[in-house]
Amino acid sequence: MKSAEISIRNPVGTILIVLAVVVLGFFSIPRIPVSFWPEFIAPALIVMVPYPGADPEVIEDQIAEPLEENLSTIDGIDEIETTCMEGVCQMTVRFEWGIDFDQAKLDVQERTNKARSSFPRDIQEPTVLQVQDFLPPGIEIGFFSNKRDLSEIRDFIETRMKNRFLRLSNVATVQISGGEEKYVTVSLNPEKMKALGLTFSQISSIIASENNDISAGKLETRWRNNFIKIMGKFENLSDIENVIIAAPNGVPIYLKNVAQVAFRNLERESITRLDGKEIVSVSIREKSGGNTVAMVNEVRQELEDIRESVPEDIQIRIIRDQSVFIKQSIRNVLRNAAIGAVLASLIILLFLGNLRNTLIIVLSIPISIIGTFILINFAGLSINTISLGGLALGVGMIVDSSIVVIENIYRHLKENQDGDRQKTVVSATREVGLAVTSSNLTSIVVFLPLAFLIGLFAVLLGELALTVVFALSLSVIVALTVVPMLSYKLMRINGRKGMMRSLAAAWQNLFERVVSIYRYLISGALHHGFMTLLAAFLLLILFIRFITPLLDVEMLPAINQGEFRIELSLAEGTRLEVTDNTVKNLEQGLSRYEEIDQIYTLVGVFSARGELKSNFSTVTVNLKEDRMESLEEVMSRIRREFRNLPGTELVVRQTDVTEGMRREPVDIRIFGPEPEVLNDIGEKALTQIKKIPGVVNLSSSLQEGLSEIGIYIDREKAGNFGLNTAQIASTVRTAVRGATVTRLSSYDTEYDITVEVVETEMQNINDVLDLPVTTARGFSVPLRSVASFTLERSPSEIKRLDQQRMLEIKGDVSGRPQRQVLEEVRQAINQLDLPTDYYISFGGQSRSIADSFRSLLTALIIAIFLVYVVMGAQFNSFIHPFTIAFTIPLAVIGVLLGLFIFGSSLSMNALLGMIMLVGIVVNNGILLIDYINQLRSRGMSKDDAIIEAGATRLRPILITTLTTIFGMLPIALGLGKGGEALQPLGAVVVGGLATSTLLTLIVIPCVYSLLDRVRMKDEG
Repeated sequence: MKSAEISIRNPVGTILIVLAVVVLGFFSIPRIPVSFWPEFIAPALIVMVPYPGADPEVIEDQIAEPLEENLSTIDGIDEIETTCMEGVCQMTVRFEWGIDFDQAKLDVQERTNKARSSFPRDIQEPTVLQVQDFLPPGIEIGFFSNKRDLSEIRDFIETRMKNRFLRLSNVATVQISGGEEKYVTVSLNPEKMKALGLTFSQISSIIASENNDISAGKLETRWRNNFIKIMGKFENLSDIENVIIAAPNGVPIYLKNVAQVAFRNLERESITRLDGKEIVSVSIREKSGGNTVAMVNEVRQELEDIRESVPEDIQIRIIRDQSVFIKQSIRNVLRNAAIGAVLASLIILLFLGNLRNTLIIVLSIPISIIGTFILINFAGLSINTISLGGLALGVGMIVDSSIVVIENIYRHLKENQDGDRQKTVVSATREVGLAVTSSNLTSIVVFLPLAFLIGLFAVLLGELALTVVFALSLSVIVALTVVPMLSYKLMRINGRKGMMRSLAAAWQNLFERVVSIYRYLISGALHHGFMTLLAAFLLLILFIRFITPLLDVEMLPAINQGEFRIELSLAEGTRLEVTDNTVKNLEQGLSRYEEIDQIYTLVGVFSARGELKSNFSTVTVNLKEDRMESLEEVMSRIRREFRNLPGTELVVRQTDVTEGMRREPVDIRIFGPEPEVLNDIGEKALTQIKKIPGVVNLSSSLQEGLSEIGIYIDREKAGNFGLNTAQIASTVRTAVRGATVTRLSSYDTEYDITVEVVETEMQNINDVLDLPVTTARGFSVPLRSVASFTLERSPSEIKRLDQQRMLEIKGDVSGRPQRQVLEEVRQAINQLDLPTDYYISFGGQSRSIADSFRSLLTALIIAIFLVYVVMGAQFNSFIHPFTIAFTIPLAVIGVLLGLFIFGSSLSMNALLGMIMLVGIVVNNGILLIDYINQLRSRGMSKDDAIIEAGATRLRPILITTLTTIFGMLPIALGLGKGGEALQPLGAVVVGGLATSTLLTLIVIPCVYSLLDRVRMKDEG
């Protein structure tokens, strides 16, 4: 190839180009975004419709059903999952991957606005959020003081800090939890109102209209024009108290005559604690598809700038910083890559026995890797554990091309020591150039099927595939240009005498013995070819039969961050104070655990977005680095110790960066029209599942109903007074819940002004029935004169999927293989006797695993076919590629063994490893079959050619195999932070390559011999 000749003739130019690549690579690195996972936007939207005070049945009837009907006709929708809870409708709209997501967002927003006209008038504004908004925040900050109350701290954050964070380029949302919020209460006395003939709506309207600055025109003078404005906005409580609400007979009636006006703390909706101390917390999320590390860096810098204006007594503490783990994980991947490179280099040195020649090969690693960063930057990829994992996995493969080239150059120079050195190097490079390119092509072509995949895993795997393709492509260029140039300048045929040469000689003697043993083994195998193949086949069957059941199956491996979450829920309707007391008992128990470093508690906060639920609490626990017990052991202890906490449902779940992409393994969906029947089926299913060992964290939408007072309007009586249901409902709502009518601006802070009834006047249902309702004629009648009531129970939560009512049971798996547990769950559920019109489906991780594995298995089959096509073109034969393809099933033995030995699960990453393996394992077969054909073309007999080719190619096969294995070994061991992410992939490649290489050297010659015998018979 002319590339070698050009590089040798222009060494300075070649070196300068290499330096340019290195410099550009280093300049590219800071420009590349940094995150744990590749950047992606999941095609899912969350529609939130708050309706404070409404029960789930009302929300289902008046919000969920009309909204579902409007959204269901949008193109590309996969499913619509709805949860109707007290005071809010939450709808998750999942789209098919590959759609125009921007258009989908516009469609959902448009249909939501269209449906709004059919909603109740007093709902709050619906919001449409991207699903990433429900992932854990990138950074959480705690604020507390020993001198101030929490309401002051919260006010300070709201007025001085929140907007500064929101202005940062990478920040999407800022959520404040804990502390107390103040508001202005206008507490009306119903009896005084009744005496004056005033209604809630009248007083509310007057207060709202009085709180305005009103333009009064323009005064024109000789020198200037002056605009006139009547200053009516409230500045203090006195302004509100002195609002005139009536003037019978010309005598003014002030608001203070019928109401008490005062500042009051809002009823607490959430409580936040850090290690037992109550705090105000701020949770900040990056923009969808954003850069977590960049966002956290911006926030930390802004926090430093803000500190100067923060009062000295307010202390600030970082509760959680996701960027720390991300940076640790990335450093760990780089460290593993470096360890792999060192191990691969030692293998090369061991076989070559020459330090200078080894360095020539090793130089291809940094050049290829640094150059890859340029391509990563141009391709718009990010630096993450997946893309860097591709580099770490490729370290051992990068040197393969250089090994083949330098070994061939060395052999030619040794045979032709007196010839023209330049011509010899060029000739040697040209001789293997096509083979090097072809062998790398088989490793690259296996990634092409991934381009046809859609979905989350196409996004994740795509970056790894591109990174490996970039690195291998550059390694070929380096092998055919830089390596020949350096070999021409630096290579020695006979190294200097010394310890290195002595060690090399000793190793060579040992290797010669290995070659002799191999000759004996292959000779015996050829004489018993059929039995050899049968033994290999039986070995494969045995491993599939006995090892496969021992392997767990999961979507993605959990990433151990040394953190877990305890979710605690009490009966629906439980007050926040009661929930908090229960959580305090839990915290007190946790404080005895020596392994625990930090306890962060959110009481009343239901989801990552901050939805409120007074009976729910989340306790996030961080463990110490130097603990004796593992994360799973600590979690199991806590499950056992607190499982009987009175009146609670406890879920203990590992927290990690994959949880937003993983669903619960156990997810059973029961569909049917009648809630009572659904509950009955759900209770039976729950009873059966609880009996299955290994199922933990069971939860269901089967819950005790909410206590409800049903007020029934007598329409005939109400009509006689000129009243309708909406008017009566508005009066009751204002009296019971209050109505925010306007805001008071005071000292740069805004407070809601809420009209409500004096607390002492609203103690029981009779007080509600005594409420005055103003008739159309202007006089008041008590509510009881037009209404009656009953005590009822309504569902605490209603689940729906694709416009059908659903009861859902979810759970995790611990202590047993997930696949076995899920199979037992399926068997238990299938034994249930279901009435007509009721059916059960399985969702969650089991569905996701089936879909993803189906796609990846398709990609694996296509990859095998493409490799066959490349080999067929290389050998110009249909039979030889078929012979070499036998290396692939042989690799399955090592795949299963590797997963078992390294303790990995059969996951999406493991399947990707199999796809990679298809392109790697055939290279040994290509090298072997190619040389057998060469020897036979020179007149050697078939068996002699097979034995000689095996003995001759044993050295390069072992070098390339061992460098790849040792290069990937740190990944397979899952060393360091975040190492679990790629461990299954490394385990598959290491195990598969090790066994396939050993079996290839014995089995492939036998396959070649048998197929050749069949071919000869056909031709004869």
